[in-house]
Amino acid sequence: MSAIGTKTFFFFDGDRQPDTYTLAYPDYFQGSELRLPSKGITLLYGNKGPGSLIGAAVRESAASGRGVCFADIKVEIGEWDSNKQRLSSFEHCRFLNLPLRANREVLDDINTHWNQWLDEECQPREDFPRRPSNRMDLLDKLIALEPYRHLNAIAYDATTRFGVAKFITVFNPDAILYDQINVIPPQTRIIVEFPRG
Repeated sequence: MSAIGTKTFFFFDGDRQPDTYTLAYPDYFQGSELRLPSKGITLLYGNKGPGSLIGAAVRESAASGRGVCFADIKVEIGEWDSNKQRLSSFEHCRFLNLPLRANREVLDDINTHWNQWLDEECQPREDFPRRPSNRMDLLDKLIALEPYRHLNAIAYDATTRFGVAKFITVFNPDAILYDQINVIPPQTRIIVEFPRG
């Protein structure tokens, strides 16, 4: 079993950080036009973006007087595969990092579904996952399909006020390694509450 590291941060009012904090809809400086998936928990992943967003969170905290906490959350992904993901490998490696760690077959398949759903809503076609989309809520539909339903998490590029960052939505509550959640400063206990349904 392999695990990947994800990050998150949250702001709080007052001089003392909360004893507990429930992860909910994140504020990663994304615009209101970005619609995130509702069937999972969205965090930050990798080196692309989290560093600049964490720096932005520190600056926002200093400017606003609100406190900020950071958390590292590990996610189980099955067997790590150093090759680009194929549709046939999702049952073994349950993590899809778009677009760089997916082969052409996966990218084309997702794009076909994506544009079919956009067509049904009379919305303009997009080049997702090769380019960021504001309709990341469509991952809720994708994760219900075979073979995507085997994935624990999907990472993707998202546009924020500070440029493109790598977001990750964890769809499987059992994939969170709850005993390995690390909060800085460590006084707050993180509660991960997945949406029902």
